[in-house]
This record gives sequence, C-alpha cells and structure tokens, in this order.
Amino acid sequence: MGQVRYGRLTFNPDFQFARGDQNEIVRFSKSERLLLARFTSRPGLVLSRDDLLDAVSGPGSDATDRNIDFVITRLRRKLRDSARTPSYIATRYGEGYVWIAEAASPQTDAHDAFLIVGPLRGLAHIGPLEAHARAYAEALRHKLDQRTPAANRVVLDENCPPLASFGVAGPRFAIELNFVRAGSRLDCATALRAVPTGQIIRLSRDIVADGEEATYAPRPDLIEKQAGEIADVLWDALTLRGITPADPLAEPLAVRMHQAATMVSNAQSSSWQENQRRVLAQLEQNPNDHQARLMLATSIHSKYLQSGPPILLPQHDIRAQDEDQIERLVLASLPHLQDNPIFLMAAGKLLYFIDRGHRPLAIQMVEDAFESSTALATSFAILGQMRMHEGQIEAAVALLDQGLELCEAGSDFELYLLVLKCQALLAANRRDDLAPVLETFYGRRPGIREFFSIYYASGDPDEATPEMQYVLGRIDEAHARAMLTWLNYVAARLFRIMRHRENILRGTAMVLVQRFGPRILSEEVRTAVPALADMLAGNAVPQPAPSAS
Repeated sequence: MGQVRYGRLTFNPDFQFARGDQNEIVRFSKSERLLLARFTSRPGLVLSRDDLLDAVSGPGSDATDRNIDFVITRLRRKLRDSARTPSYIATRYGEGYVWIAEAASPQTDAHDAFLIVGPLRGLAHIGPLEAHARAYAEALRHKLDQRTPAANRVVLDENCPPLASFGVAGPRFAIELNFVRAGSRLDCATALRAVPTGQIIRLSRDIVADGEEATYAPRPDLIEKQAGEIADVLWDALTLRGITPADPLAEPLAVRMHQAATMVSNAQSSSWQENQRRVLAQLEQNPNDHQARLMLATSIHSKYLQSGPPILLPQHDIRAQDEDQIERLVLASLPHLQDNPIFLMAAGKLLYFIDRGHRPLAIQMVEDAFESSTALATSFAILGQMRMHEGQIEAAVALLDQGLELCEAGSDFELYLLVLKCQALLAANRRDDLAPVLETFYGRRPGIREFFSIYYASGDPDEATPEMQYVLGRIDEAHARAMLTWLNYVAARLFRIMRHRENILRGTAMVLVQRFGPRILSEEVRTAVPALADMLAGNAVPQPAPSAS
C-alpha cells in the first residue's frame, strides 16, 4: 500500500506519521497507529469500543472502554478534528465510532508533470528507518515544487513505473531515490534522469538520517542543498550546456535559456536576470567556462528584447558598455564552441546584432552550421533572421515557415518565430500577408496585443486600435522617444535595405509623431532613416515603400 490522503493530511502506509499541506509532520503513537489502521480498513462502518479495544490491546485485554475514549481524544487532537463537526472520526452515541473521511490518492499522475520524484527503492530493507525515507522524499518534492513555477508540477510517486512506459507524454525529468541502511544510518543514492533519453545527469549519495530515534523531519540544510543543486543541473540540461545537440527540434540558445529560467525558478525577476545570476555564479567558479561566457552574452542581448523601451531611456541606456562586453565574451568563447552548433549559431547571431564589422563572419558561421548540422530548428530560425536582414525576404519567410512546422503551437519558440515572420512581412510591406500571422501571434498569449500592436500600426489615424489608444494614453514624450529608439535598435537598424528599414519604423513613427510631434525622433532614428525622418519632421505624410521581396 502506498501513501494515502485523508482531508488535509497524507499518511504514510503504516501510519507512523502524516504530512500536512504546509509540510508539517504529525507523528502517531503505537496505539494511534493501530487505531488508524482499523478505522481506515473499515471506512463508513460503526466500530464498537470493544472492537477498537481489541485492535489496540488485543483480544482479552484488561483495558477498559475508557482507554479507547482517551486514545480517540488524543488522535482527534492530532488530526485537528472536532467531535462536534468531525471530518475524520464521528461519534455514534451508544454504538461507537465511525471513520467518515474519504480517501484520495496523493497527486502522483506524472504524465503532465515537469519533474517526478520516484521510484523510492530499498524501503523494504531499511526497517524502522522507512518513515525517515518517505519523509525525506516528500520534503525534497515539496522544496523543489516551491522553487519551480506553479505550472511546472513536481509530484511524488514511490512506485513510479519505468520511464520508457511514459512515451512522449511523460515528465521532463525524474529523481530516483535509492535508500540503503548502514548500521543505524540511512543513506540515499539519488539519480536525476532526463526522461526522454533516460540519461543520468546527476548522481549523489547523502546521509538522510543517523539513528533510529532521529526526528522524522529531514534536515532543512540537506533538503535545501539537494534542491538547489538539482535546480542548477536542470537549468544546465535545459540550456544544453555540455551537450553537443543533434536533435533537429532543438531551439536556439536564447529560447532555451528563457525556458530554463522560467521552468526552474519561481522568482519574480525576468528570465534574463535569472539566467545572468546563474551564469555569473558559474563564471565566478570557473572564469574560463566558454559556454558560460557565451550564455552571459546571450543574457545581455535578451535584456534588451525583454525589457522593452524603458531600457533606452537616457538614464538607463548603457548600450555601448553592453555591446563591448558582448563582443569580448563572444570572441573569447568562439574558438572553443566549434563542436556545438547551437552555441555556434548563437555566437553568430550576437556578432551580427552588435554590428561591429563581424557581419560577414557571422553569416558564414550560420551558413556553415545550416549546411552541416542536424540542429535544423535553430538553423531555420537564425539563418532566416539573417536572410531577412540581408534583404532576402522570400528566402527568410520560407526558412521561418520550416521552423514553424517543427515547433509546438503556443511554445516560446513558436512566438519567437512568429515575431520574426511578422518583421519580415512588415519590412516587405506585405500587410495582407501580415494580418493573419499577427492574429495567430496575438491569439497565443492573453495581453500580448496591447504591447505589440503599436509596432505594427499602419499610421492611419482612422485605424488606431483601442490597444494603441490605451498605450498612447499612458506614455509621455520621453517614453515615446524611447519606444521608437528601441524599435530601431532591436529591429530596424539591422535591415540592410533602406526601404525595409523604413517599413519597420513607418507606422509606429507616424502614430507617435502625430501624438507627440517630431521631437520624439532621436538623432539615432534620424540617422537610420533620414528620408522618413525628414518627411515626418516636415509634417508630410510618408508613403510606404512598394511591396517588395
């Protein structure tokens, strides 16, 4: 028999203890355990005092009925059960007592879980230390569940079936706990596996308890240490650190880092901040970790994409410093990344983005990876982005469409590709083709339309949407200038053909200039699109460039 849940408590199989929803532990005496076993074996049946007395003291005992009343009172107190309004044990006056709580198996369905703790092996061979083992497993599950977002379920199943039986619908990771008794000491050998491959990605052996009389509550320091180390290894696995990927469905490094941060951290910080914290900690331990260097550069780049326009307000603008650091990190790590196409293509993308004379090298790196690597999804995304910026819109859209066929609907990778496709179609002024792609994009995340709609505006005042009006009503001139500067920095300036660059900026610039005047056209934007800026500053209505590929 496995663990069973009644009300707010989950009981271990022999009723030595129970665990509450706040991870508190309730321990039971021998008499209370025997009483619980008798009650739960006959739920809904009225049990006389004599029957319960036999269960506790054995047939023919000299104990009196009052002994049972005393044990019942003590048990109710531990269960926080009221005699007047019972949830567990109800009194039937003149007859005895009845167990009224309904059993519900703990949530152990791992098919849609992120991480499963189980199986628990060796329980039958550790005698009285079995309770310690189960308490340790549940405490580890609870701590990992606390550290991960609510959407990423962490479940415990002490009899977890073989991982191969889950197929494609199983958990992402599993923690096998193997308990062994060494004298009065209880040890646990822990194996963390990636479920899809069965690969062991972490092993450890730890002392869980020392002495049979030790408390059932596991040591908080050990649980915290284990959970922290497991979270670090999960992040490494999710970002493909140390692995040469061959999976055609593997996403680009920036996407994998974003997913890893949101999967293994429950913090309120942005994913780029969580990733930067982790990478800096790794570089502190090993300054020559070349993968960590590239990941730090990637997190700096992601900062600009995730933070949005406020990061380019004058008091926050440190782009020159950040670009210097990205360049140093990428060039230092590049010679050591040749066997990992995911990292190599990420390096090429970053060199292209900072645009400091490395563009031909960046393109060649990504083209070579596309020709030789099996990491197709990443190749389609990054090469598609580069061809778009180089003016090859039709070729770019074809690559991005191939990438979209390889990703899951609603995933972060799909959103990434949809944004790139929208940029390509907007650059070519193919608004008829753009409209359905935008609707797909907006439909994937509630609230996303509010942020993005102004960046795909046509510029016609009659076509201003409620979302655009809402945004315009909440910003001032400084933020309007930052919005246009940000759009130029993360997108428009990267396009080599002027009409593409103008098409990216035109609608947004028209909406903002109509609202705030030409003062919001920063020198940076004026330099990027001089003809468009002159037309806007002169209050002339700029005509869109003809549709072109």
